[in-house]
Amino acid sequence: MSGADPAAVVHAYGLVQGDEPRPMPERGIMNADIRTIPFHHLEVVVSDLAAASFGEAAWAEHGEDTRWVTPVAAAHHDVLQHLVEHGDVLPLQLPGIYPSDEALVAALDSSRQVLERAWRFLAGRVEWSVQIFPTSSPRPTEATTPRSGREYLERRRSQQDARSTERGRREVALTQTDQALARGSAASVVRAPLDAAVTGRDEPMLLNSAYLVARDEEQRFLGVAEELHHHLVATAAMRIEVTGPWPPYSFVVAEEPHDEDLSGAVP
Repeated sequence: MSGADPAAVVHAYGLVQGDEPRPMPERGIMNADIRTIPFHHLEVVVSDLAAASFGEAAWAEHGEDTRWVTPVAAAHHDVLQHLVEHGDVLPLQLPGIYPSDEALVAALDSSRQVLERAWRFLAGRVEWSVQIFPTSSPRPTEATTPRSGREYLERRRSQQDARSTERGRREVALTQTDQALARGSAASVVRAPLDAAVTGRDEPMLLNSAYLVARDEEQRFLGVAEELHHHLVATAAMRIEVTGPWPPYSFVVAEEPHDEDLSGAVP
C-alpha cells in the first residue's frame, strides 16, 4: 500500500531475508493478503488492514481487551510461525501498524542499527520453550491417630523434613537443567512461571524458560533435554515439556544472557 490511504493501515509481522525465495502464508489477520516491502537486504512481511478495525483508534479502544487481542495475536503468530518453518525471521511486536509503506520503512530505518544487530544474532537460530511441572502430589497425612503429643510432633517434623528434602532436590534439578540447556544455546532466558489460569492445570509450573538454538543443533538440544528428563528431572518428581521451534520472540533484542535465581520457583 504505497502512499497513505486513510481507510487502511499496514500491519507488519516481521523481517525476512530479501534474496531468499520462500513460501509465504496465504492469509494473515482477518484473512488479509500477505505481501512484502523491501528494506535494504531484508523484506518486511505485511498485510493491509481496515483502519476502522485495526488502526490506532481501534487499538486504543480494544488493546486491553483479551477477547479482541487474542485472535489478532494468534493470527500474527501464525504468520510468523509459517515463516520460521521456512527460514529466518525477526518478529515484530504488536501492534505493528503504520499509515503507509513509506511510514513503516521510515520507522524501521530509525532503528536500523538495532535491527541489523538483532538480525545477525538471530540468523540461523530458532527458539525452543522448556517448561517443567511436578508429577507427585503432596504426601498424604498419616491415617492413624497419634498416640501422644510427642508422636504428633515427631510426625509433623518428619513431614516437614521430607518436604524440605524434596524442595531442595527440585531446586537443584531446575538449576542444573537450565544450566545444561543454556550451555548448548546461543542465549537463554528464564521467565516467570505461568499461573494456573493460563496453563489450565492444577499443578504449578516450576520452570518457564526459552533457549535460542542454532538450526543445525536442534536435535542435539532435544537429545540433551530428553537425557535431563530421564536422569535428573524425573528423579526429582517432575517432568519436562519442550515445545518449538518458535519464532525467536524472546531474543529479538540481542543481549548477553543473564543468570537467573530459580529457587523462588519451587513450592
